[in-house]
Amino acid sequence: MTRNELLQPGLHGAFVADGFNALPAAALPPRTGTRLVGRSLAVKDVFDIAGLRTGSGNLAWRAAQPVAARTALAVRALLEEGAQWIGKTLTDELTYSLAGVNAHYGTPVNPADPARIPGGSSSGSAVAVAAQHADIAIGTDCGGSVRLPASYCGIWGIRATHGRIAGDGCLTLAHSFDTVGWFARDAHTLADVFEVLARSIVTWDDEPFTLHVPRHLLACADEEVATRFEASLQALGDNVSFVSPDASLAQWAQAFRVLQAAEIAQRYGHWAREHASSFGADVGARFAASLTITREQVADAQRVRVQANRAMAEALAPGTYWLVPTVPGVAPRADASAQAVDHTRARSQQMLCVAGLAGLPQVSMPWTTIDGAPVGMSVIGGRGTDEGVLRVARTVHEAMRKSPR
Repeated sequence: MTRNELLQPGLHGAFVADGFNALPAAALPPRTGTRLVGRSLAVKDVFDIAGLRTGSGNLAWRAAQPVAARTALAVRALLEEGAQWIGKTLTDELTYSLAGVNAHYGTPVNPADPARIPGGSSSGSAVAVAAQHADIAIGTDCGGSVRLPASYCGIWGIRATHGRIAGDGCLTLAHSFDTVGWFARDAHTLADVFEVLARSIVTWDDEPFTLHVPRHLLACADEEVATRFEASLQALGDNVSFVSPDASLAQWAQAFRVLQAAEIAQRYGHWAREHASSFGADVGARFAASLTITREQVADAQRVRVQANRAMAEALAPGTYWLVPTVPGVAPRADASAQAVDHTRARSQQMLCVAGLAGLPQVSMPWTTIDGAPVGMSVIGGRGTDEGVLRVARTVHEAMRKSPR
């Protein structure tokens, strides 16, 4: 297949083609609600759709997959509430990247700044929402695959608490890190999807909360981002304070990388060895590296993870949330070298690994632009506090909008 055969033309290259992945009749469940009627839905190509193959961004993988017999639970729930299917979206190969660059399908065009990459691995889903082709786009987040592209594309994105949303019928990269996530252009739509998937209620009351800005995370941001972030805190008055956690983000990020790689090797090691030539250079190198992780490395990393979980449980007491820039800065340019993109990835992982290691909910919201490109701001909460994270993120966003820039 050529790239033109694989991509739906004229839609920022965000969608997988094959007849624009028209929803087969077998995948259309009976409507049981009306919560999402009138809202269009795009789905990352790691979720099974009855009657379609799940390609996961790699041609060899796609060729080996049977046509799905069932639709993933999360997708089915959204369709049952009246969401209107518009197609499957591109992903980095087996989701093992944060760039949004795919050796087989190309790079979806970032609508916020076409000269920059969209971020991944949920690249197509983020672009579909940012370009207003979809009102809702579902994705997955392992090491930042929703949060980072949400920031790069200037939209809302959520990583749910690990295990909060059923992942049945969805390819996972690393089982103890992957979560279902999604994108929208406003806080209410983001919350509506959560209420459908989690069968819960997000209240928009004035319940008091405390915001902390962790200095070690802010120190990872570009100087201009950090300076602008601190200035923007004036909009929140006395409700925010700085804290200085006793933790090494470099150590946490390394532990995340080791444990993620070890789980990837568990699940995909044999297949990756046999199909090494099917990967793009960057993703192939990561799969190869995953096969070299030792038991000693895993044991050391797991000890760090236990410490991180304990530290975050103490830091995020009930009613307390962290507020930070989502990633260090704007998206790298599309013509940046592979080394520059990988350097940005490593820096971003230090900011993204916190929620990943501890399985925490995090919402990235539109915040500001630098040189015309978006940077997002995030709220992180304790395990299971997704409802609170959504509520606090909306409150913060409204306060920022009302404040002079």
